Amino acid sequence: MQVRKHCLFLVIMGAFLLMWVGLAQATEFSAKVVTKMHGQEIPGKIYIKGHKVRNESQVEGQTHVMIVRPDKKMVWVIMPQQKAYLEMPTTEDPKQKMMTMSPKDKPNMKLVGTETINGYECDKYETTVSHKGKTTKHYAWISKKLGMPIKMTSADGSFSMEYQDIKPGKLSDSLFEPPKGYRKMKMPFPGPPKK
Repeated sequence: MQVRKHCLFLVIMGAFLLMWVGLAQATEFSAKVVTKMHGQEIPGKIYIKGHKVRNESQVEGQTHVMIVRPDKKMVWVIMPQQKAYLEMPTTEDPKQKMMTMSPKDKPNMKLVGTETINGYECDKYETTVSHKGKTTKHYAWISKKLGMPIKMTSADGSFSMEYQDIKPGKLSDSLFEPPKGYRKMKMPFPGPPKK
């Protein structure tokens, strides 16, 4: 049950990262990331190299790692405590998926101002997304230098994510691959139905 709960959290985080990874420019940096969901704070680190993303988080005392690789149409969930990983193919390029969404489900982004977040000048956007009759509103602060969000919050306060202590610099390609010697596990719950 614990593995399923952790994987579900990481799948949600992966979907969120995939939504924004298309905005990333040819940049490399690492940062501390603080995520808050429904009153729970989840500390972690993020590594970004162009469109490649590695997100490390601490969930209930365990370290989990998610690697998002749009170039390989793959997401890996790494579980260091088990020396194992899950492999989840992504079926569509995030940019293509956004373009093929129905107009009512596409995020509606509206520029609402400019603010400096952790030393980076950002454009602040209000986004609204309608899905299955429910509309949600979020705010995203997109760094002009990095070309991607470094802070996101939901209007109702149930979710926030912020990059802190951002350190530009070269990152090893090995950060964006499953570690050698780790065993590949099967999904503990079924994936989405194939179309």
